[in-house]
Amino acid sequence: MLHGPFDVRTPVADGAVLIRDVGPRDGLQAISEEVSLDLKITMTNGLVDAGVPRVEAGSFVSPKAVPRMADSSEVFAAAASGAVLEALVVNERGAHSAVEAGAHVLVGVISVSETFSQRNVRMSTDQAIGELSRIVAVADQTDTPVSVDVSAAFGCAFEGRIGVDAVAEVSSRVADTGVFELVLADTIGAAAPNDVIDVINAVTKRIHGGVQLGLHLHDTRGLALANAAAGIDAGVRRFDASIGGLGGCPFSPGATGNVCTEDLVHLIEALGFSTGIDLDALIGVAQQVEAHLGTTLPSRMLRAGPRFTRTAT
Repeated sequence: MLHGPFDVRTPVADGAVLIRDVGPRDGLQAISEEVSLDLKITMTNGLVDAGVPRVEAGSFVSPKAVPRMADSSEVFAAAASGAVLEALVVNERGAHSAVEAGAHVLVGVISVSETFSQRNVRMSTDQAIGELSRIVAVADQTDTPVSVDVSAAFGCAFEGRIGVDAVAEVSSRVADTGVFELVLADTIGAAAPNDVIDVINAVTKRIHGGVQLGLHLHDTRGLALANAAAGIDAGVRRFDASIGGLGGCPFSPGATGNVCTEDLVHLIEALGFSTGIDLDALIGVAQQVEAHLGTTLPSRMLRAGPRFTRTAT
């Protein structure tokens, strides 16, 4: 069964990089003020229209824990076709709800840090991996792919530096549950390019069976784009990003915004790869989001624009 306009399990084509925009979920979940359903739908559909191939449009978790995501089913119902729409889930109940809402991909989260796992999903890492197996079982009933964010893969706000061997061990166990993709998450923006390369190399040696590898980067310390470039050099072709640079985990102190989608697209295309995304349209979506929120987003493309203006030939 094909979920969405293409199968995310297919390896990325030569010369291309696949981006998942997590703005409607990760970008909005930690905002303190009210976020309207209209903004979530406008953001999601704007990203689809700009050619973003994968959009994490919401999450199916406890509304007490993440109240900003309580209307995710309505976002999915109103979302335009044209992109793979994904939903974060942390337990079997959420998996059923996401499938019923029409999610094309389920996104789980497993933390390498025991402390962060308890803070984020109120389970130990072992318990969360057990619950992930149940999520995969639900997804298998409709052949829905499951991706997993391996969080705190480059450091934890509570435990500090995370060992490379620990990341590789947890990643191997997650891969064995039957997921198609592991996305290594720099949850607190602690990584430097050498860390990215070391972790990717360690994890690659431990996972098998065609499991795809991606990166989820935060720009907390201004190194997200440098880390993305390092990831590309190491062979990664799948990245998470957030429109306008929105983001931050409400359960991890100091975890500020995700790498900005339009900035990442600009970098990737400057390096000679294709994303299939209309950068001008993407900047327009960021402008809409900035106006709706009444705040200044950290997007460089919003301030400066691309290096060179496109001209007719």
